[in-house]
Amino acid sequence: MPKLTKTNKSSVNPQKKVTQITCAACGENKKVSEYYVSYNPIHQTGRISYCKVCLKKMICDESGNVQLDKLKETLKLIDKPFIYNLWKTSLEEPGDSFGNFIKNLAMTQYRKLGYADSRFLPEVDTKLNYDTSNPESYEFKIDFQVTEEIIDKWGIGYKNEEYQAFEKKYGLLKNNYTEKTAMHTEALLNYIRYRVKEELSTAAEDVDAAKKWGSLAKDAATAAKINPSQLSKADLSDGLSTFSELSQAVEKEVDIIPILPRFKYRPNDALDFNIWCYVNYIRDLSGLPPCKYEDIYAFYDRRKADYVEQYGDPYGIFSDEPTEKNRDNIKNFIKEEGE
Repeated sequence: MPKLTKTNKSSVNPQKKVTQITCAACGENKKVSEYYVSYNPIHQTGRISYCKVCLKKMICDESGNVQLDKLKETLKLIDKPFIYNLWKTSLEEPGDSFGNFIKNLAMTQYRKLGYADSRFLPEVDTKLNYDTSNPESYEFKIDFQVTEEIIDKWGIGYKNEEYQAFEKKYGLLKNNYTEKTAMHTEALLNYIRYRVKEELSTAAEDVDAAKKWGSLAKDAATAAKINPSQLSKADLSDGLSTFSELSQAVEKEVDIIPILPRFKYRPNDALDFNIWCYVNYIRDLSGLPPCKYEDIYAFYDRRKADYVEQYGDPYGIFSDEPTEKNRDNIKNFIKEEGE
């Protein structure tokens, strides 16, 4: 292989060095040093296209005080993220807070982020509260809207970010907490309010407030039986821990046996029907619409064909099975149950 020569090195043309840039706001031609560094590909000069003076005007009021709403609008314009913890750190550093913030955004872990990657709330311990394998479970949505339904649910007077944190925490807990009555629901909502407040206070390093909210959250968790150490076997299974106990409970009921449905066809021996019931149960828990029965038996047929192709069917297991033989009956059963 030939060695890399000086000629080979110079074959790649470096980016032309820019010494002056015209500000997109004031229109003045200024030195590069009058612009902040940017790694965003939309800033082809390697600098934000608005000069430092104009950016300062864009984020401040007439008295020169930084306005959070204006700051967010400006960051959206230049496609830079608003990251709560980083902004808080920048405020505590000496000098110009906005300049500190832009400088901090140039760090490796932030330089490729855009406005869509913004984090408007203090970052809490995601290991305790969210599924870390799915970043979407703890990153807050920019377009989150507080509706009347949300206000009715959580009460009046909370910030937009708090309402969103409440909803996320509720979504995390609701599938593992049985809300039998309005009192159960209220107990869960109280716990979530206090727990989120504790997390936000902890992230803001407000120790006294975190202790206060933590104590309230602990009491609310006790009342709602959210702490796993408080849950007995009866709490987890409504008092029934085995199928024999369930059968015994059913037999003790006077009126339940006569009103049980009588099926023209029992599809419990058809594997594809059982799989279909299980898949739709899981989809319902996840808030997804049910899938069609045809999708399940098509999947079952493909897997069965793969098995037969690989191992054969020496004992005739698949030659006369309920899954294929009773497929039309299953469809009729599903149709009748839906009417």
